[in-house]
Amino acid sequence: GAIAEFGVYKGDGIISSLFCHAEFIGWLNEQKVSDEKWRREVANKSPLNVTPTFHCLDTYDGMPENDEGAISFEQDTFHTDLETVKERIKENNPLNCKIIHYQGLFKDTSPQLKENLKNKAIAIANIDCDLMESTVDALEAIKDNIDIGTVLLFDDYNAFNGDQNKGQRKAFSDFQKNSNFVFEKFYTYHYSGQAFLLVGKAEDL
Repeated sequence: GAIAEFGVYKGDGIISSLFCHAEFIGWLNEQKVSDEKWRREVANKSPLNVTPTFHCLDTYDGMPENDEGAISFEQDTFHTDLETVKERIKENNPLNCKIIHYQGLFKDTSPQLKENLKNKAIAIANIDCDLMESTVDALEAIKDNIDIGTVLLFDDYNAFNGDQNKGQRKAFSDFQKNSNFVFEKFYTYHYSGQAFLLVGKAEDL
């Protein structure tokens, strides 16, 4: 599946993903020459041999105007420059994976994202856009391209002291209530990040 990142900033998240993917491919290639036949067969037939496309979405203008009340998320924080980010990612792309950049608000660039994805599933969506409204837009953009096994990463899930009525917690809670997707908590990371695994659909359970 594809990799999508909502909130690229300077590109650190995408760069980490690119190096993680390269490390995994190194391991997969080792399995192809294993002494164990079953490992060679599984590795050679694995759909993970297909190089994923990385989709990078951001305004690069910093945080939009908002009233969410966090000083770190005030308007214009996290401002950066698309061309600088492109160059930095290009220099840190060990397997030369395809990178597609989308500049603008998520609700404005989502048609282009959907067109590029077509019917392809998203394997990992890193939703690092902090704000409730932006998270709502990110989830709306990917809802038709996620399936069982998709991992959602919310970098600021525990912001606002974990208040369930604010930020990404609120956005994801509402998304779950209005969809038929079933998620389970997967793992926590950093000081406020939470991963979720899509494990089913309501009508299937």
